[in-house]
Amino acid sequence: MRSTDVDLPRAADLPQWTQQLKDRYLKTNTGQFILHGNVHDLIFSGGRAWALPEFLSAFFRPSDKLVVHYDPGRGISFPDDASAARAGRALAREGMLSRAKLLPKGDDTPDLIVARRVEAEIAGERAPEVALEIIEALLAAPRLPVALIIHYAELIAPDGPPSSLSFYDRTAGARLHRWSMAHEIVKGDNLVLMLTSALPDLSRRLSRNPQVLALRVPLPDPMTRARFIASIHAGLDPERGAELTRITAGLQLRQIQEILAVKATGGLTFDKAQAPIEAISARKKEILEQECAGLIEVIEPTHGFEHVGGHEHIKAALTRIAAHIKAGRTRQVPMGVLFVGPMGTGKSFLGEAFARSSGLACIRLKNFRDKWVGSTEANLEKVLDVIEGLGQILVLIDEGDRAMGGGDSDGGVNSRVMARLKEFMSDPTHRGRIIFVMMTNRPDKLDVDMKRPGRFDLKIPFFPPKDAAERAQIVHAVMRRHEIPHALTDEALLAQLEPLEGYAAADLEALTLLAYDDLESAGGAALTAAHIEAAARDFMPTRDVEMMRYMELLAVHETSNRRLLPPRFKDIEVAALNEALSEARRRLQGRAAHALV
Repeated sequence: MRSTDVDLPRAADLPQWTQQLKDRYLKTNTGQFILHGNVHDLIFSGGRAWALPEFLSAFFRPSDKLVVHYDPGRGISFPDDASAARAGRALAREGMLSRAKLLPKGDDTPDLIVARRVEAEIAGERAPEVALEIIEALLAAPRLPVALIIHYAELIAPDGPPSSLSFYDRTAGARLHRWSMAHEIVKGDNLVLMLTSALPDLSRRLSRNPQVLALRVPLPDPMTRARFIASIHAGLDPERGAELTRITAGLQLRQIQEILAVKATGGLTFDKAQAPIEAISARKKEILEQECAGLIEVIEPTHGFEHVGGHEHIKAALTRIAAHIKAGRTRQVPMGVLFVGPMGTGKSFLGEAFARSSGLACIRLKNFRDKWVGSTEANLEKVLDVIEGLGQILVLIDEGDRAMGGGDSDGGVNSRVMARLKEFMSDPTHRGRIIFVMMTNRPDKLDVDMKRPGRFDLKIPFFPPKDAAERAQIVHAVMRRHEIPHALTDEALLAQLEPLEGYAAADLEALTLLAYDDLESAGGAALTAAHIEAAARDFMPTRDVEMMRYMELLAVHETSNRRLLPPRFKDIEVAALNEALSEARRRLQGRAAHALV
């Protein structure tokens, strides 16, 4: 099917952003738009897949606009010879190009000749200072409506302090800004589209201009993925198609095509859509981690709640949430869950177990901050696009107090980043679909507004096991997870664990693995009470009692439900808690001051 055979503006499956563009363009004086996000992907519309430049050319063709493309890496181009000839005649009228050279036979010069001469004169012009001047002549030409598509707009008008930009970068940004207000351009039925994958990379003079509308091009939604997969694999079993649609969430159509397309090699044909789901999932993981290099980690948890010792009340609360997720009861699913408590109490491990039990895809958000101007905001936008595209997903944030920290000495970057992240986390359309789980032992270092309901509806406190029985549950879970053979009776194990008050889950795991190492070294067959006893004498937990106490009180202070507290804290009065926190803080501050003397 040729592009001329498709009445694209009237296609029933146009992307939503095209409707927003049409509405704003037809109902207001807005003539400049920024398309950002997934702008280098295919667009599936009108029953076929298009590269975005081709899609835009076909979309504007019925409007009788002259479509002009400008790519700083390729220069000025037109979708066909007729458009190039039309541009050439206009540039000759405006005195931008020589009429004698362009139209040797006057107005009777054939379009093909005009197009070739236009190509020779301006098609290779890549320098923005020259190319934009030529394009401005077209935009200002009377009775010539133009649809200009600027590719890689951030390379033409990059963001940054004026002192760090070249003269040409500054003037290009100023010229594009002026176009949005110039009467002869605005009233000329012109339209300018600036394409960039990351909005923060584009000059703020443009991205924050009220005369310019920024539209996000999202990753393909489930319906688009389903139709695209069906188009490249006609006759695919519906059940298999639904499975592939689900597993390809978060990928571009180009990437889906690469993963699933039929491949012929050595005289053999491989239908990659019939590959095992595990192989497709592994390839998706590679693509996402490469696409977001160092920004996210795709997690495939290998353990569920059955491998978590103790924390029965927490597991029960999270199991209820997992049931709500699976049943689609979105109103009963929290927007986010905050795990608070001292280090080593199993927060991260339980977060991964929750991901497996909920059936959600899972990623771990890593450090997205960068030293380069604009890179931090661009990195965050890339991550949020992936999260949005993945659909139903659990986002784990370890050491949230550090990940979400930052100062005001960064030119306001941290404030902007946090504002954008808060906006995303509190979006009500994400409830039941995107769940943030943040772990921290210092919630006092988090922005108060970050922790409020609507972002973190449920705040769960974690504490070291309260008695030998809970410690035994953790040791049994460690032995199950690591498949450690043992000959331990409950009575013998409880006797060994009774003196280990204050040991956190991480301490108990380290102690158990130490005992197992001794067993292996001695060539024994099964772990015994003697191995646990010897390991307990040898193991030295690194524990700051005063800091652990402070972190416990912080966990109590942050918890959203008293039912989640252990008996020793369940009935504590707020005034008493605040007094205990103040005293613990004073002791730590006094200790720090003494260390400086």
